[in-house]
Amino acid sequence: MKYLLIILTSLMMLSFGKKENEMSSYIIEVTTFKINPSTNTEDFWKEDSKVDAIYTSKQPGYISRESAFNDNTNEVLVIAKWKSIQDAEASMAKFMTDASVSNYVSMIDGVSMKMTRYQLH
Repeated sequence: MKYLLIILTSLMMLSFGKKENEMSSYIIEVTTFKINPSTNTEDFWKEDSKVDAIYTSKQPGYISRESAFNDNTNEVLVIAKWKSIQDAEASMAKFMTDASVSNYVSMIDGVSMKMTRYQLH
């Protein structure tokens, strides 16, 4: 039994290392913006969940997406991970005009929106 546990533990450690090496480089997209003053915060977060479920997660190269809110500044932070810069750019190129996310887009103060992409090496 002791040897079986050692073998299983070793195999798990090897599989974790393999996943890490397979994803050694990807894009981290950091977007910040304010919510329009007329937007109900509760409605915004419902739409934010929809965006991930019906749009972002369906895009080629999607890895993950997280959102957070700063109560003091009324600012939203969205962190998305993509397999390549091309995937990130393609998704954003059609995001602002895609009908499936139009309600969400209307809740964003576009002037306050900032996006930066970083490559993990």
